[in-house]
Amino acid sequence: MAAAGLALLVFISALRRSHGIGRGLKALRLAAACLAAFLIIKPSAVVYRPGFEKPALTVLLDGSVSMQGPAEKTGAAGKYSAASAWLKKNHAETARAARTECYVFSDRLYRTDCLNPAADAGGAAYFESDLDRALNGLFEACEGDCAGPDRVWVITDGLSLAARELRRFPPALRNKIDILGVGDPKASKGVTVTDFSGPGFAIAHIPFGLKAELKTAGWAGRKLELSLKDQDGALIEKRTLNIRGGEEISISSFTLSAPSVGPRTYRICAGAPGGACRAAKDLTVSVIREKLRVMYLAGRPSFEYAYLRDFLKSQSAIDLVSFVILRNPEDLPNADERELSLIPFPVNEIFLRDIGHFDVFLMQDFDLRRFAPAPSYAASLADFVRKGGGLAVIGGPAAFGSGGYGTMDLLSGILPVEISSKPDFDPDRIAQAVPAPHPAAGDPGRREGAPFWPGAPALQGANIFGPLKPGAKAVFNYKTPQGDGGVLVAEKTSGKGRVIALAAGDTWRWKLGGGRNIKYAGLYGGFWSRILAYLDGTLDLKKVGLEALSHGGFIRPFRLKVLNDSYAPLGEDEGVTIDASLEFNGRTLPVEFEPAAKGLYQAQVRPAGYGRHRLKVRVRSGKSFLGSDEAVFEALRSGPDFVPSDEAGLIKAARENSWNYHRLKDAKARDLLKAMPASKSVRNEVYRFDLGSSRSIMLLLVILFSAAWIYGRLRGLP
Repeated sequence: MAAAGLALLVFISALRRSHGIGRGLKALRLAAACLAAFLIIKPSAVVYRPGFEKPALTVLLDGSVSMQGPAEKTGAAGKYSAASAWLKKNHAETARAARTECYVFSDRLYRTDCLNPAADAGGAAYFESDLDRALNGLFEACEGDCAGPDRVWVITDGLSLAARELRRFPPALRNKIDILGVGDPKASKGVTVTDFSGPGFAIAHIPFGLKAELKTAGWAGRKLELSLKDQDGALIEKRTLNIRGGEEISISSFTLSAPSVGPRTYRICAGAPGGACRAAKDLTVSVIREKLRVMYLAGRPSFEYAYLRDFLKSQSAIDLVSFVILRNPEDLPNADERELSLIPFPVNEIFLRDIGHFDVFLMQDFDLRRFAPAPSYAASLADFVRKGGGLAVIGGPAAFGSGGYGTMDLLSGILPVEISSKPDFDPDRIAQAVPAPHPAAGDPGRREGAPFWPGAPALQGANIFGPLKPGAKAVFNYKTPQGDGGVLVAEKTSGKGRVIALAAGDTWRWKLGGGRNIKYAGLYGGFWSRILAYLDGTLDLKKVGLEALSHGGFIRPFRLKVLNDSYAPLGEDEGVTIDASLEFNGRTLPVEFEPAAKGLYQAQVRPAGYGRHRLKVRVRSGKSFLGSDEAVFEALRSGPDFVPSDEAGLIKAARENSWNYHRLKDAKARDLLKAMPASKSVRNEVYRFDLGSSRSIMLLLVILFSAAWIYGRLRGLP
């Protein structure tokens, strides 16, 4: 209006200073200018009629996967069907009192018919529900610049609400929401282990924690006994809980340590004190080694000792203590002990006092009779293995039969092969290694194929073993140029530990062979790495392991454990590449895993539909392929078992956010509608005429300006 008034004043001032223009022409020009100023203002002519407007009501119906289950323990009707029936029953009364809009919500809002909300719920039922996102979705059309509905009814069982804290909902809806809980909130009496979890990786000998969550119903005033057991059924810890409430959730934490490396399974069991187990759950923990503690004992200096010691010291994940015998007991120096630089061999400290400090014991070409004539040393070795230690006995002129092992019952009893009571070392025997189908021998398809091993360096000199003992397995066999052969490497489990017997004492030839032929460059290191990993139990660990985590809805969480070639958690700086896909009904969908911790990755897998799914994962580190794993799971349309609604969680959410909570089966629409504001007096628009956009007015303006121009030309004005 200011712009129009200013323009009109300027025009009138100029028109008054114009001479030689008749009044008629001035009148035409003034009329055209006034009309132009009038159009700048853009006036409208509106006719109103007084009336009333009903308050706005929005109904949000949870359509997530948990709502497809039974509403009652003894009923067949689903929670979603029960909610739909309640809406349909009360629709007429609701429509008379309010302007009603209905939505189904899960991952997003789905507009639906209030009389038949079940028709549009198919897509929503694939997902868990996010109430915060649904409430914010009501304001997306007006970009938050509107008052929103006067009242919101949220019908849900509360089981799959993704935003449990509910902190992001629009402030305009505070004090305007009624939560209607659908489904029977009463759980059946008893105890349930709802969660049993632990760390992704545990370090051997280092304490770690396990957490158990239990839900009890109908146990008020009673005691609940928890028992934690290992995979052998041995009791680790037992504790008693006092249950006070009728429905109660109890969380217990346990601290324990694993004595050895490998997958270890633990079971939590709950029940009455002294009674049977009423609820149980298993958990498998991957136990890894932070440092492998190795004792290496050699009976004499040799190339094997020099090369193997150098290899062990080069491994950052190995703590090595090594001894080589340079002075035997029968060596008479003819000098005082204080004048000698070589101390006596600490046989008592190694075999009796400190043996329990190590994980793997390597004994090469060692004649135990010279230092340990008493059976206590062999008994200590056998006890070390029985408790979970690894023992590798390496051959030579003073080992096995040649070292008198056959006469030591405690030592020969844990070896995987029969030992001769006579000397059994043949220094001229040529042994060409032939791998057996054993995990400690490596991957036959990658390395141990025909083109590889026949050309590998042969070993010279070996102890001749007898037959394998019951339960023992060959890791490597050998052939001689004469066509005969025997067992080169054998293994056997003894108690919780493992024993390896190696007939040859010159695997260093494989190290030299790598210098002559690049094809065999990694043979020596690979052989000893696998032997140590087998003795330690690390070889039982999968480098790539996929496990499903506990879940309460349609979306499935998975955790991926990745170990590198040294069986340590893979770091992000090692160039990890994860190729994951989900197969369903002939379709393949990509899956993204996000880093969670060192060596751990997690993914929230959303099923592609109802039915069987297969999740496949392949992992590489740089150019090295670490392995693959897969998991199969079913996405069910509705669970066959009754799951009570989370009434406690809904009441808590309502209390924290100034909302109201009602049970759907007890709620009456007329009572809920009392909280609605009264109808507002409004002016209903009956007719509107926008002068600024009228073609007639625009035509009149053109006519006035044209008439003024023509009239001026006729009067001879320039």
